[in-house]
Amino acid sequence: MIRKDFIEAEIQKLALVLARILGLKNEGNVDDATELAYQTLSDNFGLDATCLHTATSEEFQEDLKNRKYSAEKLDMLAQILFESAYPFQETEETFAILNKTAAVFNLLETEYHQQSLENIARREQIEKFLNNRQYE
Repeated sequence: MIRKDFIEAEIQKLALVLARILGLKNEGNVDDATELAYQTLSDNFGLDATCLHTATSEEFQEDLKNRKYSAEKLDMLAQILFESAYPFQETEETFAILNKTAAVFNLLETEYHQQSLENIARREQIEKFLNNRQYE
């Protein structure tokens, strides 16, 4: 019961951070939102920018499996990763983050058997953006 309460509190905290990131973006403070997203990824998931930009999707996914995060925490990770890259720009950093986001969605689907309409829509956005790069 204590673990469940801890996980719920952690998810609520991450949801508040995600809301703050979205609020900053709506105010036009995209750089501040991105900085908050990266700080959250570091503080709450132990992921630094170097890891996010250099690790392969497979290495990243394997690392997440080893960390044994709950499905809810992985979902929050995917949301924060997505928002850290949105709106998409054609940079290597964006491509790396989007590939990691897709890896989290894959992990949620294959290991936790969880899907949501929001995640499906975001996956489609990511695939469309990444596929457009292949044809240029």
